Amino acid sequence: MVQREWFQTVEAFFREKNRAWLTGDEETLLHFLAGTPADCHSWQEVRLMRDASAEREGVKFRKAKTSLKIHGASWQKEGELAVVDAAEHVRFYYEQGRELQHEERAVRHRMTLLMFGGKWRVLQDETIREGSSANFRPEEEEAGAALASVDALSDAPEFPERSLRGRYDRVRAFRYAELWWNKFNPVFKEMKGNDCTNFISQVLYAGGMPLVTGGSRSNGWWYDVRTHNWSYSWAVAHSLKLALSRILHAQEVGDPRQLKIGDVICYDWDGDGRWQHNTVVTDFDYAGQPYVNAHTVASHRRFWTYRDSYAWTPRTRYAFFHIADQF
Repeated sequence: MVQREWFQTVEAFFREKNRAWLTGDEETLLHFLAGTPADCHSWQEVRLMRDASAEREGVKFRKAKTSLKIHGASWQKEGELAVVDAAEHVRFYYEQGRELQHEERAVRHRMTLLMFGGKWRVLQDETIREGSSANFRPEEEEAGAALASVDALSDAPEFPERSLRGRYDRVRAFRYAELWWNKFNPVFKEMKGNDCTNFISQVLYAGGMPLVTGGSRSNGWWYDVRTHNWSYSWAVAHSLKLALSRILHAQEVGDPRQLKIGDVICYDWDGDGRWQHNTVVTDFDYAGQPYVNAHTVASHRRFWTYRDSYAWTPRTRYAFFHIADQF
C-alpha cells in the first residue's frame, strides 16, 4: 500500500505537469510540494518553457503527451522519506506558420518524497543540466572523470557503414542523430551525465568526418574502438568547439539560418569563453531557424536557442559551425 501511494503521487505530479506544459501555469504544481519551487526542477522547466515560447513568433502549443517510467525507488520508513528514480518522456505538438510541429525530450528525475500532512509530497525534484558551467573542470579532469565513470565494453560491434571518405553525407549524419537521440550506441562508451559532445562526435563520424589521430589525448579528434579511448576533443565540449575550426576545417558563420542539416551549434552559457554544450542541426522552422538534437538532456527537434533550459543565462553565447561538404 505504501509503495502504491508513492507511485500515485509521482504519477499525479506528472499528469499535472503535462497539463501545465500547455497552460503555462507552473503554480498548479505547488500543491504537490513539501519543499520550495527552487528545489523542484519540473516547476522551473514549465516556467522556462512558457517564457521561451512567448519569444517565438507564431508558436501555439496544442498538445503535450507524457509517458513515465519508474526505474527504482527506496523508502526510509523511520524518516517517512522515499527516493524515486523516474524517466519522463514528453512530446510537444505546436503550430507555427500554419504548420504542425513537434518536439521531444527525455529527462531523468530523482525525486525525494516526504510524508507531509498525511500525504506524500515532493521535497526535491532533480534533473541533469546541460553542461552547467558551475560544474566545469579542466579538460583533462573532465575527460578523466568520464573515462572512470563508464563500464568497459567487450566484443564491441563494428560501426555501421559510413559515407564515402572525402564527402560529408548529411543524410547519414541526420539518420544517426534521429536514431540515437534518446539512446546510446553500444559501439561507444556512454559519458554518464555529460554525453552531449560524445553524441555530436558520433554524428559527425557517421556522416563521414575522418578521424584525426594524434600522439596523445590532447591532440587530434579520434575514438579508438579497440581500446575505448578517445581524444578530449571527442568528448569535451570546449575541446570540440576548438577542434571544429582548427582541425576539422568547419567554417564558423554568423547566423544560424546559414547552417545546414548535420551542422553544429556550440553553447557558452555564461559568456566566459568556456564552451559547455553542443547540438546538431536536424531541421528548420518556417523562418529558417534550426531545430537540434542533443544528449545529456535527450532532445529531439528542440529550438536551437535553448532559452527554455535552466543552463541558459542572458550572457549565453553561441557559435555556429558549417561542416564542409568535401574534406
